Amino acid sequence: MQRNNAAELLIKLALQGGGAHGAFTWGVLDRVLQVPGLQISAVSGTSSGAMNAAALVQGWQRGGAEGARAALAEFWEAVAKHNAMADWWAAGARAWSDSAWFKPSVSPLSFNAMRPLVEGFFDIDALRRSPIALHVAATRVRDGALVVFQGDDLSHEALLASSCLPQWFPAVEIDGEAYWDGGFAGNPALEPLLTDPGDVLLCVLVQPLQLGQIPRQSSDILDVSAQLAFGTAFRRELRDLAISRRRADQRFLPSTRERLLRRLQLEIIAPDDGLGALGHAATDTRLHQLQALRERGYAAADTWWQRHGEAAGDAAGWVEQFVG
Repeated sequence: MQRNNAAELLIKLALQGGGAHGAFTWGVLDRVLQVPGLQISAVSGTSSGAMNAAALVQGWQRGGAEGARAALAEFWEAVAKHNAMADWWAAGARAWSDSAWFKPSVSPLSFNAMRPLVEGFFDIDALRRSPIALHVAATRVRDGALVVFQGDDLSHEALLASSCLPQWFPAVEIDGEAYWDGGFAGNPALEPLLTDPGDVLLCVLVQPLQLGQIPRQSSDILDVSAQLAFGTAFRRELRDLAISRRRADQRFLPSTRERLLRRLQLEIIAPDDGLGALGHAATDTRLHQLQALRERGYAAADTWWQRHGEAAGDAAGWVEQFVG
């Protein structure tokens, strides 16, 4: 990893979303935040990744790395207390059944059960003042475009928009535009983090980079289909970056952007297998399930640090991985 001196490690974080699977990222961050000399300059998050990002940034603003660890634990314990995602699913399913069979003109998506948790937990002023730049991704319904909220544009509405699954919640309106979950357009979005590729860019995923086996059961097929739908934009962005990096290496006079990409150090932490296939449903927010996911994430981050933490990011390695 890149260190400006013996005591400082500079990183940027890109955090993928995936419902309750975001507790895996909680565990990863809990381990990474214990690295001596860690300094985080920016975080980009989508959906539950945006919640993790906001909790980290808010906690860091109040108490540095230890404050961030405490805030992450507090947030996920609050999620478990509300058992929010399971409640959303059950309420949405009941409402859909009622409207589909008896009231075809009535939409079941008339409320967002996540709002009390988001508005009660997150201090928007703290997020805007933090020394860590926070970038929250959402999808603009009108044209499917990726929109990144940052700086003074951060709000409770932006966090709700980033995690607005249209099957469950009504679209979130901000300044006359409707937004859905950011996973459709960027999960996570890397572009906001590429202004200074000199820092290490650490991507924390809740989906495996490769499937262990082809799904055969209908439930597994649905799970993998959802993963592909919410991971395609990110994989395309990685491939585009890798192609640009390869071109930069081949050109005698690369562009300014290509010269910057030569310095990009990219690291990825992801589960080895699909978390759903391991018995962790993305809608199950019972505390013991969240803690089990946290433990998996913590172990994955610890393994990554032991293998890669003390070495510089291998740019050539990630280029070959995503270009072939």
